[in-house]
Amino acid sequence: MKLIFWYLTAAVISYLLGCINTAAIIGRLKGFDIREKGSGNAGASNALMTMGKGAAVCTTIVDMLKAFLPVFAVRVLIPQAASVPALAVFVGCMVMVGHIFPFWMQFRGGKGFASMLGFTLALDWKLLIAFLLITGVLLLTTKFIALATITCGAIFPIYRVILTHSLPEFILLLLMFILILVKHLPNLRRMKNGSEYSLDDVKHKP
Repeated sequence: MKLIFWYLTAAVISYLLGCINTAAIIGRLKGFDIREKGSGNAGASNALMTMGKGAAVCTTIVDMLKAFLPVFAVRVLIPQAASVPALAVFVGCMVMVGHIFPFWMQFRGGKGFASMLGFTLALDWKLLIAFLLITGVLLLTTKFIALATITCGAIFPIYRVILTHSLPEFILLLLMFILILVKHLPNLRRMKNGSEYSLDDVKHKP
């Protein structure tokens, strides 16, 4: 019963935090639905395309923090949580689920990259550095943020299982990677036919 309490409490709080979709909120304050403009994604990359650098930076910071803070709290600030298997990873995954499927947006949210970075920072800052380097290389060579998200999502479960030998963590992160991959199938199709938005499409933004 104690484990069920921890997981249910973590699921509800983490999911609701994930539902705070910064790009969508800023878009609504500006009078439009971000999912109807640009790439149609409610995340930092589309905030850059449709609203400029300020909105993109704000979106990135908040989306990272909403994942970093609860995972960090579970790992460092709540001693009782240390005895609950894979709870920190479960919390990070639920934040990402909330970001991708927010109830107040008819379950059509973002794709979770900034939240994944905040989640990673709370678990292992060295992995975050690796993800940022991978993202930089892929953006310079391909110009597509979607490829960086998919690549980092694929590396995450492999790295963690090698580091921790935790099967529950591996399963949770593998499920998250599958979700990320499915969400990015439209991006992959657009890359194939040459219609995907790239870094070059946002260079004119202030």
